[in-house]
Amino acid sequence: MAEISDSDIGKRVTIRLHDEPGYRDIVGHLLSSTSLKNRHGQIVNFDPKKIHLWREIVEVPRTATSGAPFSMRVNDLERIANRTWVAKEEFEIGNWIFRADVGITRRANSALILGNDNHIDQLISWYQTRNLQPTVSLVPALNEKLDEVLEKSGFEKLLDLEVMVKDPINAKAAFDYEVYEKPSKEWLAVHKDEQILPLLNRTSSKYIQITNDKELIAIGRIAYADDWAVISRIWVTPNRRGQGFGRKMLQALENESNGAKLALQVRQENIEAYELYKSAGYLNHHICRFRALPQQINQSHN
Repeated sequence: MAEISDSDIGKRVTIRLHDEPGYRDIVGHLLSSTSLKNRHGQIVNFDPKKIHLWREIVEVPRTATSGAPFSMRVNDLERIANRTWVAKEEFEIGNWIFRADVGITRRANSALILGNDNHIDQLISWYQTRNLQPTVSLVPALNEKLDEVLEKSGFEKLLDLEVMVKDPINAKAAFDYEVYEKPSKEWLAVHKDEQILPLLNRTSSKYIQITNDKELIAIGRIAYADDWAVISRIWVTPNRRGQGFGRKMLQALENESNGAKLALQVRQENIEAYELYKSAGYLNHHICRFRALPQQINQSHN
């Protein structure tokens, strides 16, 4: 067996040492040929002469649907999505993140719930102080009891969103489209997103347009956080729907994903969009539910 050399420094390894009356295993990142740091941050020294065998631990990349336990993957993805749609104001209390921004975006004006601790009273006060409808976003599969408590407390279900994911792809779009680092006036006008331009600019993103003779046919947004790219704001002009431009926009956005894992949200009742994403290889990951105390506020679903 090859001895540990300078070229191995920094690798994550498992080492079996002779340790009377048997063996002892240590695991961690090599700091030198005689020491490593384990997962607790402790430095463990060892005698190279006592090595029975050792090997590098090759990390297996997590796919969009595997790796950590499901609950951890869900919460990680919810945090990733939050980082691609950053509210002007955020306040964390326990496992809840209160978010507030201009009044046309539901996601940025709701509390993201990532645990079963109860902060309903603080939530109501925080949002009413800002003249905003107390609204929450949670994952029913992980917060079933809290979902029931919210319902009994008067929080009505607004909608359920299917969160879908896809592993990184290397395919290239075989058609022309326009890419911008900032949204154009035409892009913003589609969803009346002029008011949330500061929000859009808080995240590294790209804005895609498909045009023909100055006619705006389709738009979309892709935003980046860690090893994820989150797709949103897909739209096709009404007189061009049913002609494959939704699929083209999706392909264009994927083409700008830089090898990241992909995620998007879709309303469960939007069957046409859901079937498009399924046919493009997206898999159901989890359901995100919005609830709010009754109050008529006209808000978009993003």
